[in-house]
Amino acid sequence: MKQVTTMLGELVKIFPRYEFEKLEKQHQSNHYTKYYTGWQQLITLLYAQIGGHDSLRGIQTSLGVHFKKWYHLGLTDIKRSTLSDAMKNRPHQIYEGLFYKLLDKCSRKLKMSQFRKLAITQAASLDYVIL
Repeated sequence: MKQVTTMLGELVKIFPRYEFEKLEKQHQSNHYTKYYTGWQQLITLLYAQIGGHDSLRGIQTSLGVHFKKWYHLGLTDIKRSTLSDAMKNRPHQIYEGLFYKLLDKCSRKLKMSQFRKLAITQAASLDYVIL
């Protein structure tokens, strides 16, 4: 049987789980959590972004349809209230730290000159959009 990697699988490969767990410990984000961890929330948010879901009901319904296929990612059946509480109570600094770690990883992979060109290109496109 041929194994196919999904878009979600490719995105999860980019995010370093061990670094994310270090950020969770640093910010004590799972301190009062019973079973819905920050990693599970990240997977849920990535899935929602890819699927274009913009409501908790849409996310929960879409995940609920395929919840038996989520065992390999460690996801369980997620309720709207659980997702809402996680969004409200989990500190945003975890995701901010993850962003900076990924930015550092990208900047190390690209040469500094290429990184500067990318930044200039992005800034120029932003100026164009603002005008």
